[in-house]
Amino acid sequence: MKILLAIDGSDNAFRAAEFTANLAEMIPGSRVTLVFVDTLATIIKSRGGTLPEDYESIINEEIAKLFKRAENLFAEKSIPYNIKILEGYDVAETICDYAKEYNYDQIIMGTRGLGSIKGIILGSVSHKVIQLAPCPVTFVK
Repeated sequence: MKILLAIDGSDNAFRAAEFTANLAEMIPGSRVTLVFVDTLATIIKSRGGTLPEDYESIINEEIAKLFKRAENLFAEKSIPYNIKILEGYDVAETICDYAKEYNYDQIIMGTRGLGSIKGIILGSVSHKVIQLAPCPVTFVK
């Protein structure tokens, strides 16, 4: 099973990582991709700006911190995983486009736990992913 796990550094994303590790452990041969969507680079570029020369090393350092807890889970359980940093303006669209392009079987992500009315008003990433996803989606609160 190919599982795409969206990571943003939140506690709910870490709980989603725990859920993913447990699921992958139960399904032999599962492969997990931890994905982070870098919207800052896209916004800067779209406005005609240029990224600082050291942007890539800075962002990689920060993202490594976000992934550290989740990576430890997969390493402890000997579950194969890889990391992908995507650039995109819209987090939900970027995640779903990637899942579709690479034929993922499942998307797993944390949710901020906003109620459905707040989620709709705020244009929740979770709601958009469920609408656009090319495969089943699991949200972990």
